[in-house]
Amino acid sequence: MAPGTMEMVSAGGASLALVRTEQGVYALDNACPHQGYGLTTGTLGVDGDGEPVITCLWHNWKFRVRDGVCVLGEEDVPCHPVSIDDSGTLRVSVQRRTPDEEQARLWPSLAGAIERHYVGQLARDTVRLLDTGVAPSTIMAAALGATAARTEDGVGHEVALAADCLAIAEDRDGDERVLPLVIGLSGLSEETRDRPLVEAAAVDDGDLVEAIEREDVAAAMGRAATLEPEMARPLFVEAAARHHLGYGHGVIYTQKVFEVLERTGAECASTVLPQLARSLAVMTREDLLPYMRKTARTIAELDLESLAASRRTAESIPDELVTEFLDRTDPGIDRAVELAHDGLGVEGLLDLASLGSARRMLRYDTGAEHDASANFGWLDITHGLTHARAVRWAWHHEPGPHTARMALHAIWLLFDTGRLERRRGIAPAGEADTPTDLVALGQQLIDDAMDDSGGSFIVVAHLVKTVRAAIEEAAATGSSLPVTAAQRFIHGQRRERFVARNATEALRFVRSGRPPRR
Repeated sequence: MAPGTMEMVSAGGASLALVRTEQGVYALDNACPHQGYGLTTGTLGVDGDGEPVITCLWHNWKFRVRDGVCVLGEEDVPCHPVSIDDSGTLRVSVQRRTPDEEQARLWPSLAGAIERHYVGQLARDTVRLLDTGVAPSTIMAAALGATAARTEDGVGHEVALAADCLAIAEDRDGDERVLPLVIGLSGLSEETRDRPLVEAAAVDDGDLVEAIEREDVAAAMGRAATLEPEMARPLFVEAAARHHLGYGHGVIYTQKVFEVLERTGAECASTVLPQLARSLAVMTREDLLPYMRKTARTIAELDLESLAASRRTAESIPDELVTEFLDRTDPGIDRAVELAHDGLGVEGLLDLASLGSARRMLRYDTGAEHDASANFGWLDITHGLTHARAVRWAWHHEPGPHTARMALHAIWLLFDTGRLERRRGIAPAGEADTPTDLVALGQQLIDDAMDDSGGSFIVVAHLVKTVRAAIEEAAATGSSLPVTAAQRFIHGQRRERFVARNATEALRFVRSGRPPRR
């Protein structure tokens, strides 16, 4: 080999790029770690310091010859020791890492990929970690540990999506685990890139719920950092129930955090729980807004202990009762309480909210998706279903007056998601046929939700969240309506218009001072 040349050779079952420079002979894996393009089909040159560098021509990644370090791109290429005996025979000792050695290399690589939002490297590291026997929950725990304290306002859609994606991955085998994991990791990475750390200073005493209520973020985060999940869960449920937080997201995020902690283990709690406390403390308290105040006053006057103690004797929710609540001109809180005491119980109210939300989705006029001036769309209407699912989770784990209040919030949200119908006078659309195989349809919808057709992170997060809630609510209610509604959401007309809508709202506000219409 002449100096300044490369040659592809096979040794020890490996395809290698053998490189001779003025400094010596070096052996690197011939496959570019990006997408496998042969390095020997690239070019050999030097950098500004005179260091020999191989350029992969596929995407212009560059690797330092002497050690394989990637100087332009995302990932180093493995190198192997070379020796030359007195006769000029060249020997390459092909070195393959043990699983432990590979994991030691991959964890910092994954952390770097998450920090920079390099989705390709993130995906490759995920595949390699799984191949070494690392569990999906361990990968997600590492990602949460690296990102949770960098979220914008505490827990948000990125953590909720991570929880859903981990659940999907753990329900699958082999390579089918890769896509949901990468979607979850990518969401965490995208939403936290370049954001500062907001960490908690642990506080061993104090009332977590009251700290959240008075919006004392530091105290709430500090107290949450010291709590084990089992001790923390009833406190967070109570805090989320005090108000209709974040347009329903308060209880949704609470559900997702505790579900992901069940899968990743309590070691993530001291990182994630303070961020949940931060998000609940700073969320919008919708019950204090003018359009919900009357409902909030009505709920405040109720005997929630009695409501929580109401027994369910009715096995199902009549269709005409769902229609009644869909077509009401008020939320019907008193009527809902009456029904609970007459045999629906709190669980029946959640069935009513869930089935009503599914019907609302089935009769949504998708033409609104193309109206940039309309501050209403699919993502608003799906909250009725995902919120009902989260409240059912809270009721299952922490039944009582606080969760009963949440159930009434779900009834109010069923009413509120109909505001476009009331404003535009939309006639109900025809409902889809009942699926013959609900389980198969549910799994297909999960695949459809993850196929990137949603585009932006926020849409994908809602697609996945809604499908999983629909599958679980179909099982809880014994009705196919939630899954059928999710099918329409996934496959129906849907248009991202965040920039167009914000431009329209900016014009209205700057020129007139009027806020957007709900």
